[in-house]
Amino acid sequence: MAAEVVVEDLNPTVTLLNEVFGFDPPIGVGHLEWYYRGNPEGPAAVGRMDADGRQVGNYALIPLRFQSADGRKIRLGLGVDLCVHPDARGSGTYRRTVEDSYRAGIAGGLDGILGVANAQSVPRMVETMGWSALESLPARLLTPRPGGERLSPVPVDPALLGGGLLDELLPEPTGGPSSGHATIWSAELLRWRLARPGATYVLHVGRDVVLVSCTTMVGPVRVAILLKAIPRRPLRRPLPSGSLAAALARHHRTPFVLHWGANPGIRFSGLRVPKRLQPSPLGLVFHRLSTGDGSPIGDDGLTLTSFEFLDFDAY
Repeated sequence: MAAEVVVEDLNPTVTLLNEVFGFDPPIGVGHLEWYYRGNPEGPAAVGRMDADGRQVGNYALIPLRFQSADGRKIRLGLGVDLCVHPDARGSGTYRRTVEDSYRAGIAGGLDGILGVANAQSVPRMVETMGWSALESLPARLLTPRPGGERLSPVPVDPALLGGGLLDELLPEPTGGPSSGHATIWSAELLRWRLARPGATYVLHVGRDVVLVSCTTMVGPVRVAILLKAIPRRPLRRPLPSGSLAAALARHHRTPFVLHWGANPGIRFSGLRVPKRLQPSPLGLVFHRLSTGDGSPIGDDGLTLTSFEFLDFDAY
């Protein structure tokens, strides 16, 4: 049977996610309270299946606002934590869980579902569930170059999250793109996103742009990740990525700076990483929930022209 997830029901979801994904260290209820309930854009719409007194399927839709080039705003659910307990596989639980998320998403006022999936999962969502595959976005190793505006690193800590700097940096939500669709970022949304339990982020503040970064290890090599670049004001021309990458390389003490996605405010330069060399190549899929004249999504569908790691919570 399907059931709506509320705060006191998160323990079964935590148990399922830890069993299926093997998180190390395991996630706790606090993580899902933050992710499913703390988002200023609204609570997650969750598809859930139970059997034999336990939860066996989960698919959560995290609300995000997007704006199109013509000014229309849409609310999409970012699909996360899609899983089925091993004991329930082959029983149709996968399909029923996803279909239950449709009902939850419509009830939550979502216009569609955006999924970021690995290359193996994309065909299943397209061929089995009838979703649309979107154009893949590139992963690049950015080339650090001297010059450009000076960026001041600010650690993301309780003082930053509880203070007023983010409101000063983003006094108004970010505007729409010149083409396609872009996520809308506000100080409130950024504060929530940076408060992810267990994460370590750095803010890099410049006159024209704010960057969010972190690091990861690829074998013995430290890699700096450019998670997001948020313009502080309308830009007359895109900023070159070389100086931004240099600031991250200096701060994190590594020559390797990785970026995935698209951002019209940045002119990216560097080596595109072939999919065969990526540990888990990412694909994008989309499912429309609202249809007909009531849909704010145009007939051309969804085209992401500004979408990066921080938009979908990869790190």
